[in-house]
Amino acid sequence: MRMRKSRWALLVLFALLDVLVLGLVYRLSFDIGVEGIVLDAGTGLPVENPRIWWDSTPVETTSAGKFRIVTGRGTHHLRVEAPGYIPHEQDVNVEFFSFNPPLEIKLEPRVIRGMVLDKLTHTPVSGATVRLGRLTLTTDGRGRYRAERLKPPLKVNISADGYIPWQGMVPAPAGSPGEIVTYLEPNVVTGKVLDAIEGFPVAGATVRTEDWTAVTDEAGFFALRRVTQGEVISAEARYYHAASVSYRGREPVEILLKPRILVVKVLDGITHRPVSNARIRIGEQTLAVDSLGRVGIRASFDGNVADVSAPSYVPAEVPISAEKPVITVELAPIRWTLRLVDGSSGEPVTEALVYTPDGILEPEEPGSLTLERIPPGVALIVKAPRYSLARFSLGSSFEAEGAEIRACEPAPCIELALRPFKVKGIYIPFVVLGNPERVRQLLKLVDETELNAVVVDVKGDRGFLAFHSRVPLAGELGVVKEKEAAVLKELLNFCREKGIYTIARMVVFKDHPLATGKPELAVKRGDGSVWTDREGLGWGNPFREEVWEYNIELAKEVASLGFDEIQFDYVRFPSDGDLTAIVYEEENTRETRTAAIREFISRMEQALKPYPVFTSADVFGLTVWVVPGEDMGIGQRVEDISPHVDYLCPMVYPSTFAPGALGYENPQLHPYEVVYRSTLAAWKRSEAVVRPWLQHYSLYGVTYGLEELKALRQAAEDAGAWGWTYWNAGGYYDERLFAKEEGTQAGP
Repeated sequence: MRMRKSRWALLVLFALLDVLVLGLVYRLSFDIGVEGIVLDAGTGLPVENPRIWWDSTPVETTSAGKFRIVTGRGTHHLRVEAPGYIPHEQDVNVEFFSFNPPLEIKLEPRVIRGMVLDKLTHTPVSGATVRLGRLTLTTDGRGRYRAERLKPPLKVNISADGYIPWQGMVPAPAGSPGEIVTYLEPNVVTGKVLDAIEGFPVAGATVRTEDWTAVTDEAGFFALRRVTQGEVISAEARYYHAASVSYRGREPVEILLKPRILVVKVLDGITHRPVSNARIRIGEQTLAVDSLGRVGIRASFDGNVADVSAPSYVPAEVPISAEKPVITVELAPIRWTLRLVDGSSGEPVTEALVYTPDGILEPEEPGSLTLERIPPGVALIVKAPRYSLARFSLGSSFEAEGAEIRACEPAPCIELALRPFKVKGIYIPFVVLGNPERVRQLLKLVDETELNAVVVDVKGDRGFLAFHSRVPLAGELGVVKEKEAAVLKELLNFCREKGIYTIARMVVFKDHPLATGKPELAVKRGDGSVWTDREGLGWGNPFREEVWEYNIELAKEVASLGFDEIQFDYVRFPSDGDLTAIVYEEENTRETRTAAIREFISRMEQALKPYPVFTSADVFGLTVWVVPGEDMGIGQRVEDISPHVDYLCPMVYPSTFAPGALGYENPQLHPYEVVYRSTLAAWKRSEAVVRPWLQHYSLYGVTYGLEELKALRQAAEDAGAWGWTYWNAGGYYDERLFAKEEGTQAGP
């Protein structure tokens, strides 16, 4: 029994020993410690806070670069990184029974090397300042720099005296980047060489620095490269003493040259360009000027008189004085050429009127005419359809308004590049002029959108005037409206200030005050009473020349108010109301009606020709579609009116086209097609530039929203219309229709 118990005790003891051995083996297999330290390979010092991965598992490190890893036996992968160092990777074999020595990881510092070169010469730039992050370096004599232990990507700023600063980035490669080569662009220093006495530019002067040479142009300008602070810039020119300045980092540099001898400079009195073929005679000696119109004269001629002459110029005499070493002579051209060209295409402008003190001139050949003896400072005006009105004067300023002015060859010659202009306008009716606040709102709309023009009633549909007239008949009829006249004056002032194009609308033959105040001049019934149209308004008789003269005199007054354009409406016989009740004393046939309208608009053209104001005429949209020669019973034909105005304005409102017109059951449902086709038809028949009226209203149950209103404008533009205006009898418009597109400008 005892032996049996002893045997069980031994069995239990052996079992406990097995458990202890197995536990010890298990612990030794999975709880092996590996220690190490990360050092700088160059200095041998610990690397602070490196980042370590053991088999992709992050390992904590001390600030001194030490670490300890608890792991199992076998081969493990170690990766070590630190800012400014090249990453290190290795495999570590961990043994079970052998001793595992501490790991010593040496990280190679990341080295950034660079070279700075001159972009033009590819030579090294020494002394350049290189900023790599917060580190500042200076290039050596070979233009090189070197930095260690920096972590890309890094912003690089490189600067050097005489060069444009450079900025860039050092990328973050796997190892150290190769040598970074940077090319610095030499700076450009500009300046001007001037005559120290007269202050005018010295052309052809040689300007130098230690490394660079330049020659001044006709305006005395020069440009130099690679100019450093404190470097000396010198200049010399024929007839002048040399001079120099020290560059202080400010531009433009100004160098004043003192004349060496007496200099006579001959200029064109209009363009102020040199007269290169001038001759100067002093006593028996005749001197020729150079290409810049200059000639040097010895001081021994002091006190003499020089005779200056050149072909096509009025000769001049000038005293020679040593007290004035530079003498400028401006010769007045006897005659000179004016060339008119399109400012966009450069093509000649053939249809133009040039207003001079001696009268109105027209181009003698395409875009060119000859002017004679125009005094300096006298304003000249050029009026050409499709372009802004151009004003310029000949004198010291040599500037133009509404165009670009420049000299041309052969001298004496100037070229005027006219600025193309297309009206984008809205209509301000007479009734709105009685409400100043509404007028201001509409002008604000024009000023803040792509719109650039307004059409405003100066003689409205009811015959009243929005301006003070001195025409006796206007005073007799009492047609001036004081409030509207005051608002119109304010409107004109605002538009001049903002550069808004102004069109004065004048209703001609529809004139109730004239018809009732002067019945003998009215359209009448058979019983002699005044006939009235559908609105109950009387008309002046288009056959009567007194009616013509009344409107012509009013138009001349409007032309003096400062409007850019006068637009004539109702240039026709009545078209609505009981037309069968009208009885004219004159013969009323197609030939007599059209002759009356043609003669009236022709007289209006001649009366307004002395005024630099554009003219236009409104016509029914249907007039462009009638059979050639027909007048629709109203005497209005495109062929009769268009030759006498600058712009023809057909009222191509789809609402005015009857069902079936142009092949459409309801033309209003085809806004684009009606306007597009009608505008093309107008171009075919008109001698004037076509600028259509577009409807901004809804009628007969067809609503015109933003889409339809845009379609009207697009149709006009696609058909080549030179601008457009929208009509709304109450002066109400959808502002969204005129919103500016980004990058566009309104205004003439």
